[in-house]
Amino acid sequence: MKIRLLTEAAYNRIITLKETMSKKDRGYGVIPVKIQNITFAIPFRSNMAHKHGFKTVFHNGVWNGVDYSKAIIIAEDDLQPKAFKLRSEAEYQKVKNNKDKIQRQFEKYVNDYVSQAKLGTLPNLQRFGYTTLINYHEELGL
Repeated sequence: MKIRLLTEAAYNRIITLKETMSKKDRGYGVIPVKIQNITFAIPFRSNMAHKHGFKTVFHNGVWNGVDYSKAIIIAEDDLQPKAFKLRSEAEYQKVKNNKDKIQRQFEKYVNDYVSQAKLGTLPNLQRFGYTTLINYHEELGL
């Protein structure tokens, strides 16, 4: 399982989009996931207070995890070649052991978003209230 950082150029491009995580001095580790020839980067998050992702470890009173709602679409060259090291080996192992589950859950999240967008019901769903997918309607065929 590849865990990488975004290049500075990619980061500078995505911080201008709606709902993206944008703390300039903090590098976000991401997991690249491909769905129908689109490469998404799903970021790790140290305070995941919602259930729209995969929770990894409980640390300092909060869950860390992979946040599906903050995923972005990237090109392969938007990823730095060097691996990103997570803070804990336990978190890395949990992600590594659940990579297929993460892929399935994220695909379901994206497919549900597309379905709801086509129905016009997104504004009524808390699940998609702060998603970055609003930036990618053209890429998602909406």
